[in-house]
Amino acid sequence: MPAPPQISVLMPVYNGERYLAEAIDSILTQTFTDFEFLIVNDGSTDTSRETVIGYQDPRIRLVDNCQNLGLVTTLNKGLGMCVGRYVARMDCDDIANPQRLARQVEFMDANPEIGVCGSWYERFDGAARIFSPPCDDRDIRLSLAFENTFGHNTVMLRRDFIERHGLRYDPSYAYAEDYEFWVRCSRLTKMANLPEPLVRYRFHPENTSSVFAEQQRSTADRVREGQLAFLRLAPDPEELRLHHAITHHCFTGGCTELELASHWIDRFTRKLSEHFAAPVQRVHKMLSLHWYVACGMAAGEGLRVWRIFMASPVGRAARPVLQAKLLLRCLMKRPIPGRIASGTLNTASNA
Repeated sequence: MPAPPQISVLMPVYNGERYLAEAIDSILTQTFTDFEFLIVNDGSTDTSRETVIGYQDPRIRLVDNCQNLGLVTTLNKGLGMCVGRYVARMDCDDIANPQRLARQVEFMDANPEIGVCGSWYERFDGAARIFSPPCDDRDIRLSLAFENTFGHNTVMLRRDFIERHGLRYDPSYAYAEDYEFWVRCSRLTKMANLPEPLVRYRFHPENTSSVFAEQQRSTADRVREGQLAFLRLAPDPEELRLHHAITHHCFTGGCTELELASHWIDRFTRKLSEHFAAPVQRVHKMLSLHWYVACGMAAGEGLRVWRIFMASPVGRAARPVLQAKLLLRCLMKRPIPGRIASGTLNTASNA
């Protein structure tokens, strides 16, 4: 009986005919070749299945769901069928760098304490942009308290780790199931992101994060609230509203709300620093972009916003270029438009 492959590449497909061939080709042309390519067709009604069976590569293993079961059920089914030492996630509309699997296997082999490994990634939707989530385990844990720090389509997992702990995606967190999954993983293993873009994430109107944006946002909020409870923080309703507004980059208040938000952020950052034994200045820096955007969206109220921003240790920890940009916006009373603010996050949930 042949030895199992080193990697199981798991890719669910539902009506992905438009970009599917590019995604498949990017896996089949990897420099690392010892893998099975498990493609789970989730009841597609287009030509996705025909596209897959058109390939003759023996590494492809096509599994058909009898009907459309949804992403979470399909992912869990796929996880149970993987046989490789590692499980690499892939989406049917994205493109993997040819070195992706090789880089991650090399890192995982050299760092056996790491159970989950992602990478930076490039989002392209006309213009390309590199997203650079934190790489260090402690920084990832800190960031998970307020945002998803993994591109789902970049992640490689140790299969023995997920099987030992019986880890599967939780269907009650649909549309942000990956964020909730990483949070659970973070309490059981060390995690990392490689500081190079190993996947090209195609952003288009049919993405889960586009079609189900509101559902994804509300579900991610539930994950954040769970993280606050884990930290033993009990925000009042207004603090919780401000917390979500800041993390979503959709702050709509003025100076009064900013002052309340500043007090909440100070409390939140001190708790993060204490819980993770991290230098508080490091926590301030990690939250500085979020604070910059919140203040920038209120910049129409002028220099008072600038003073509130700089009165906070989070604002003082921001990069000088952000401080200068906010000062200019406040002087001109020119707020950051919501459409720009929504694209400033360093990470994104489901592809």
